[in-house]
Parts: sequence; structure tokens; C-alpha cells
Amino acid sequence: VKSVTWIVKSCLRIVKSCLRIVRMNAEEEPGESPHVDEEERWIWKNGLVDRTKSQIEVLTKKVEFFNSKIEKVGSRSGYLKDMLDLNTELTGYFSSVTDNDNVNVRDLFDFLTLCFCEYDHFFRDNQDQIYLKKEEKNILLPIAYDIVFNDIKSILDFITNNTIEYP
Repeated sequence: VKSVTWIVKSCLRIVKSCLRIVRMNAEEEPGESPHVDEEERWIWKNGLVDRTKSQIEVLTKKVEFFNSKIEKVGSRSGYLKDMLDLNTELTGYFSSVTDNDNVNVRDLFDFLTLCFCEYDHFFRDNQDQIYLKKEEKNILLPIAYDIVFNDIKSILDFITNNTIEYP
């Protein structure tokens, strides 16, 4: 009975010591841990914003090039005018995003997702007309495809892959 009592008392002392250590660590970590987490989050956010801005700048140049090609083709079809309008909306939004020091990545993601869907819908609706005209099929379609399925999709993938762990 004495040995059992001694073991229980020893275990209680060990548990109390462990609890004290845990409390001490808990008191130290809030001061230190949030600083590290905040610094890590700051570095992550600034890296994400810088990389996203550079991707947007490349995309903006491609969209402007695409617009010039649409204008050179000279077709006054309704769907090309709609495409120019969408591209103007894109470049206007990108201009406002890259002018700011702070980019709202969630808003950008939502905007690009909508653009991706609009482009996709646009191509599906006008596919027959686009394939009928040689210049549109051979010049405009590859540029548009590159913009949507390479650039926009890669920015969306980049944001998705780099925001999974952070709010």
C-alpha cells in the first residue's frame, strides 16, 4: 500500500511539474509565436502580391497585344466588339490593381475566375463563327487561348496553391 501511495504521489508531482512547464511555455509563446507568425505571414503576403503583380503585368501586355490584333483583323462582328469590351474591362481592372501597393488577392481571384468563365462561355457561343474566318481562327484564337488557358489559369492556380494555408 505504501509503494502504491508513493507511486501515485510521485506521478502527481511529475504531472504538476509538467503542468508548470506547459504554463511557462504557454506564457512565453504568445509573445514570441505571434511575432514569428506575423513576420512569416508578412513575407508570404508580400511575396504573393509581388509575384501576382508581375503575372498581371505580363497578362496585361498580352491582352493589349490581343486587342491590337482584333483591331487589325478589322472585322466588325458583334462578338469581337464584345471581346474588346471584356479585354478593356480586364486591363482597366489590372491597371487599378497594379497601381496600388496592396492587392486584394481574394478579389483578384474572384475577378479572374469570372473572366475565365466569360472567356470560356464566349468561345463556346461563338466557336462556329470564329472557325469560319481564317484570320480569327489562325491569329486571334491562339492568342486568346494562351491568355485564358495559360496566363489566367496559371494566376488562378498560383493563388490557389499559395493561399491554402493562409487566411
